[in-house]
Amino acid sequence: MNLNLSSILHLQPPSYERKKHYEFGRDLGTGTYGTVKKARALDTGNDVAVKIILKKTVKGHEDMVEKEIGVLKNLSHPNIVNFLDWFESRDKYYLVFDLASGGELFDRICEKGAFTENNAATIMKEVIEAIEYLHSKNVVHRDLKPENLLYKDETEDSKLMIVDFGISKTMESEDQVLTTMCGSYGYAAPEVLLRRGHGKPVDMWSIGIITYTLLCGYAPFQAENDQQLVAEIARCNVVFHQRYWKDVSVEARDFIKCLLRAHPEKRLTATEALQHKWITTETGNNADLLDNVKEGFNAKRMFKKTIRAVAAANRLRTMTRTNTEMTNSDAGSLASSLATPEIQQQQQQEQQQAQQAEAVVPVTAEKS
Repeated sequence: MNLNLSSILHLQPPSYERKKHYEFGRDLGTGTYGTVKKARALDTGNDVAVKIILKKTVKGHEDMVEKEIGVLKNLSHPNIVNFLDWFESRDKYYLVFDLASGGELFDRICEKGAFTENNAATIMKEVIEAIEYLHSKNVVHRDLKPENLLYKDETEDSKLMIVDFGISKTMESEDQVLTTMCGSYGYAAPEVLLRRGHGKPVDMWSIGIITYTLLCGYAPFQAENDQQLVAEIARCNVVFHQRYWKDVSVEARDFIKCLLRAHPEKRLTATEALQHKWITTETGNNADLLDNVKEGFNAKRMFKKTIRAVAAANRLRTMTRTNTEMTNSDAGSLASSLATPEIQQQQQQEQQQAQQAEAVVPVTAEKS
């Protein structure tokens, strides 16, 4: 059969044939590289989540998608989202996963009638067990944050799932040093921000940030601007404010401090964290922390933080492009590199958006 030019131009990659096995539905979320849609697998009738990545957004870095697929195909753990299939069109990649329909971690907590320290320890144990499994496979997630912790379903005993392996990395050896600027602002470890090279300990830093936030509703480092925030993170001066931490045990605070250490080699590993007293025994107080958590994590603050997170993510990408030869020796030198005219303009725009957010009716933030 002879093909005319029009037919040739409309040819799809061979794997595109598999798209017909799915019936696509509503959007579940929108991120930097595309969207996540709900779909139904026609052969099983099961609902799935399809991550759709625009090829133009990863142009020149197509191997990033291939690596994500390579990582996911070799993983099998009850607390890690299950990868099912993939295919591509001329302009998109499609990655198919089990649907985690139970909602984000913090949203689920805020819907509860009560939330205690022991509840928090149980949650973090699930997360750390999954990270221990990843690290045993030499996989570093590199983007742990509450938005990437989703419940599998809406049942009371639903499993908590780690999702989004878009910037995860399989290390070739235990001592390999990763150098890519990665992670989410507020959860990235000091060695990432300072470009000193990183590895598995970056995930444990993120777990420390998540645990702190889980117990009080706000992040441990909240400086007024980027320069101060980077310096504050580098110092690792963790403060437990009396008003919000008076009902939290010494063991919980020690667990957090053992994770939020400036030197990666001094942080607890995943295996060591699972052996910490706060995780292994119910040492926590039975006080209900829910009111404090809700106060610190209400919808309006989430909306404002989402605005700031988008601007901050843009700044991190700017740093990656413009500071590829940067070899910072301390937080001060990094802070100086951040204060470019472009970033100062972004900060001004961010402040204007935050002021506008004050007058906005609270909304539920989309997953980023």
